[in-house]
Amino acid sequence: MKYNYDGIKRETLFLAADNRFRNSKAFYEEHKEELKSGLIVPMRQIAAETVQDLLKLDPLMVSVPTKMVSRFRRDTRYTKDKSLYRENLWIMFMRDKHTWRGYPAFWFEVGPGGYSMGVGFYGTESGQTALFRKYLRERTAEFLKAAKKCESIGAYIYGSEYKKMPEGCPAGLENYYAHKDFGYIKESDRVDDLADERIIEIIKNTYKAFSPMFKFMLELSDEYYSDNDE
Repeated sequence: MKYNYDGIKRETLFLAADNRFRNSKAFYEEHKEELKSGLIVPMRQIAAETVQDLLKLDPLMVSVPTKMVSRFRRDTRYTKDKSLYRENLWIMFMRDKHTWRGYPAFWFEVGPGGYSMGVGFYGTESGQTALFRKYLRERTAEFLKAAKKCESIGAYIYGSEYKKMPEGCPAGLENYYAHKDFGYIKESDRVDDLADERIIEIIKNTYKAFSPMFKFMLELSDEYYSDNDE
């Protein structure tokens, strides 16, 4: 299948890394168009080619590529790191984060060292975490099937955990039950995959494996926020 995708070259990723290292507005302005055409535009193309499949899972997902791809310029207002630019870019496949905080997301990220993609919650509240444990207890087989699907393609769990295992953990769920937030990530250092449309097929196949976990998380979020809106 032919996709509208210009490709991301290794040299452009190195330029992004150099731009971050120099931390210079003048250098960025000098190379702005090169970075835009070589990274931002292809990332928007990936977003456009990928999101249509994901809208079947969640029709409320943002589907405008310009709103889905991150920027090089960092927001330094709330961080000690005052570096002006980042060397990595990402795409978020999710609902509007301001209106639907706590809902699951797919994401895809590129940088000089390669790329990664994942599925997980975008922020959680303590009540939502408690509901996650309830879902694990009551829908164990469904969850483990979804987890196995993620792990079968080489994805691994990310997210912070409680220091002490919460009470009531069923046997076989010890790796999941103590998480405050939760998701799966798959990484690759194969930068050359980004050069042509094969990366879109890689993303689509990965998200297909992530889809059962996304559905599990989506139903959890719907129940949690529905109950809390009453």
